[in-house]
Amino acid sequence: MWSIAICDDNRRECNEMEELLDTYCEEKKIALETELFYDGFSLCERMEAGKRYDLIFLDILMCGMDGIQVGSRIRHALDDEEVELVYMSCVMGDADLLLQNRPIGFMGKPIQKEEVYRTVDYARKLGDRFRKWFLYKKDRISYQVPYKEILYFQSVGRKVELHTLRGVHEFYGKLSEILEEGLPEQFVQIHQSYIINRDFVVRFDKERVYLKGKEGYFSISQTYRQSAGQWLLGLPLPDYVK
Repeated sequence: MWSIAICDDNRRECNEMEELLDTYCEEKKIALETELFYDGFSLCERMEAGKRYDLIFLDILMCGMDGIQVGSRIRHALDDEEVELVYMSCVMGDADLLLQNRPIGFMGKPIQKEEVYRTVDYARKLGDRFRKWFLYKKDRISYQVPYKEILYFQSVGRKVELHTLRGVHEFYGKLSEILEEGLPEQFVQIHQSYIINRDFVVRFDKERVYLKGKEGYFSISQTYRQSAGQWLLGLPLPDYVK
C-alpha cells in the first residue's frame, strides 16, 4: 500500500489535496493511505517515531518550520533518501535551497487535478524503475508493499501470504508466478513454500535459516539447498555451518 503525507498549514488546501488523491486511487484502482499535517514539526515528529512515506507533498511557505527546513531535516537528520518530495507553493522561492533536498517536482498553487495526477504517476514510475515495491492485486485493487519491509513470502494453499514488518498481506497466487515476474536479488526460494529476504537473515546453517523478529527457523529443503547455500554464503555472517 502506498503511503502519502500532505503537509500544508492551509487546512482547506490540505483537505482538497487529500480529496484529489482519493479520487486518483478510485480511478487507478490502487490502495493508498494519506496522512495530513498542518505544520512541519508534527510531520517530522511522526517520521522520527518511525513512520515512513513513499511520497510527501510539502508546502514551502509555512509558519514555524517551512517546507525547505522540513525537507532538509528529512534528508539529513532522518537520513531518508527514499521518500519522494514534491514542493507546493504560489511562489517558487529559492531554487537552490529546494534542489538541495532533491525533490522530484514542484507544483504551483492553486493545485490542479491534472498536475497532481501527473506527479503521482511519475512517483509510481520511479518506484517501479528502482524496484522499491512489490505489487499485487486483491479484489481488483492494486496494492504496493516496499520490498525493504518484506520478511518472506509463504505459499498457503491457493494463496500467498506476504509477511512484512507491519503485518501480513494475503492474496491469490503462486510463488512460481512471483519468481517468473522477477524479484530483487535479495530474495531467494529455500523451500517450495518459502521465499525469504536475505536482508533479514540473522543466522543460518546448511539446513535452516533464522530471520530477524521471527521465532523458530525456516527449513532449507534438499531441492534448494545448493542454490540457497551459495546465495547465503554471500552474507557476512559467522554462523554458517559447512
